[in-house]
Amino acid sequence: MLARSRYRILIAVVICAGVIALTLISVPPLRRAMKTAARKSGLLPMFASVSRMARLSEVSVPGKEILPPERLSSRRHTLTALHRALERNDYQMAAFLNSLLAQEAFQRAKRTLKAWETLRDPETGLVPKSIRQAFWNPKDAAADLYPFLLLASQYLDKENNQQWRGMLAKEREICGPMPCSIGFLPTRVIPESRTQVIFGASEYAKDGLLSIAERSGRGPWFVRLEETARALIEAAHVETSWGKIVASDTEVNGNMLQVLARLYWATRKWEYLQMAERIAEAYLFEVLPKNRYLPAMSWDFSTGQPAVRKFHFRDHGNEIIAGLAEVYFMEKMQQRPQATRYRGPLKKLLDLILVVGRTDDGLWYNSVDSHTGQPLETEVVDTWGYILNAYHTFDLADGTSIYAREIKRTMRAAAARKSFAWEGQHPDGYADAIESMLYLLPWFDLAECHQWVDDEIEVMFHMQWPSGFVVQGHLDGNFIRTSLLYAFYKTQGVIADPWREDVYLGAAYDRSNKKLYVHLSAGGNWDGLLKFDFPRHRAIWHLPLEYPRLNGAPEWFVVEPKKTYAVSDLRTGKTAFHSGQSLAEGLTIRLTHQQAPLLLTISEQ
Repeated sequence: MLARSRYRILIAVVICAGVIALTLISVPPLRRAMKTAARKSGLLPMFASVSRMARLSEVSVPGKEILPPERLSSRRHTLTALHRALERNDYQMAAFLNSLLAQEAFQRAKRTLKAWETLRDPETGLVPKSIRQAFWNPKDAAADLYPFLLLASQYLDKENNQQWRGMLAKEREICGPMPCSIGFLPTRVIPESRTQVIFGASEYAKDGLLSIAERSGRGPWFVRLEETARALIEAAHVETSWGKIVASDTEVNGNMLQVLARLYWATRKWEYLQMAERIAEAYLFEVLPKNRYLPAMSWDFSTGQPAVRKFHFRDHGNEIIAGLAEVYFMEKMQQRPQATRYRGPLKKLLDLILVVGRTDDGLWYNSVDSHTGQPLETEVVDTWGYILNAYHTFDLADGTSIYAREIKRTMRAAAARKSFAWEGQHPDGYADAIESMLYLLPWFDLAECHQWVDDEIEVMFHMQWPSGFVVQGHLDGNFIRTSLLYAFYKTQGVIADPWREDVYLGAAYDRSNKKLYVHLSAGGNWDGLLKFDFPRHRAIWHLPLEYPRLNGAPEWFVVEPKKTYAVSDLRTGKTAFHSGQSLAEGLTIRLTHQQAPLLLTISEQ
């Protein structure tokens, strides 16, 4: 009896101590003091574990239900006003309403950014895979989370941008040329198999480093992208009739094709072209012909048979479709002889998957049997636009529009699905589906698809919690990604520098008169620059023309550096003329809070 009583007292003491510790470390000054003491005493790992428990207790929340399609919300009133304004060609009003929608998206991206700022590892500065998994890994934290934290900080939180940039150097310092997984407290490299290392590095390159380069051009991320690509090329070990390639699975090889094609455009380095062609030919001339022109998730090149008789139309499989299309585009645009050889098998693949694994309305099921083409899952892909990118890229390479009708059919099929359970109820399904549509809208200007994006992103936004977290894991980065893509869609690529929470910028484009309307207002005095987008596809990648691509940043209204533009102030009636180069560098603006909103039109002369 006495032993039992002592046991209860001990349990009570432990519980009280835990409560006190959690309470103390929730106060920042006390948390810092306790952390310093823990470091000196050698108890930092224990303290860190308790600290993470406190954070978990503060923000751990269950998932949210999908908003119903028949919902009533103030945001829907804004959308109704926006689309009515566009119907009557009132672009001034549309630009104003777009400024409200853009600022909402920017603010949500910043809230997620600031939430993750609190979870950085104190020793390395790296972010964990999730709030419950305290390690950095290339395929998740590096590929899906980090790039969008960095991009958000570049625009929304410049004061802290340097610390996010520093993560690249720290990761490189710990890992060396090949990216690796890093444990925290203590800092250590987590051992992984060759397959895991190669997969993680290819994901980091394609989803992470490419995403930063597409928006920000050259920089330390581009250096790391090249270094990672070279490390992967050196790690090629799968024997094929065309030489060694990096992997035998479709996802890694699809990742590599996209990375290598863009790097070759940017640098013209032979090693990138050589490996891209080697992978492409292994698929176009062996995998596809031997498997009825459907890829398999994994291929045994020693036997010439699928190792896994399954193909994913969703991401984690469909990367090979876009990758082959990007390589074909590269070969065709550069008038290389391989283009003629590649076209036939690639077109057979594209034509086949228009009739295999599709729903009646034109979307795709998640996966099919790669031998029979029969669907293996009833769920519908959220990454349908990643597949359609390949079709339009093929058309652009050939100067045709043979797939335009089918592309528009699929876009409309997605737009007909309101509050649809993309990827179950996971916010990432919404992020990917909306991103899919945004990639294609610059080429296919379908009113119902614009309206779908405006309406459905509210469903994704609803999944964010007041803390700023969404799912408290690496896919919060994709929430930031799509929020930023949407915001820049609403500003037509125009940037207000510096960004502020009370500065509202929106734009609307009059296609008939080729005129951009820009609205800018501020809650207080603001001095800054309006920076207009430029042909990044040409400036960054040296591409001859733009094409839709995964992890790209769509170009909406762009100014050509050597052309002249009339900039008219609708408040004063004054017009000034500027070169595209000066508009890209930034138009100096001064607003006072007593002034009416700035209303500009920009048109090429």
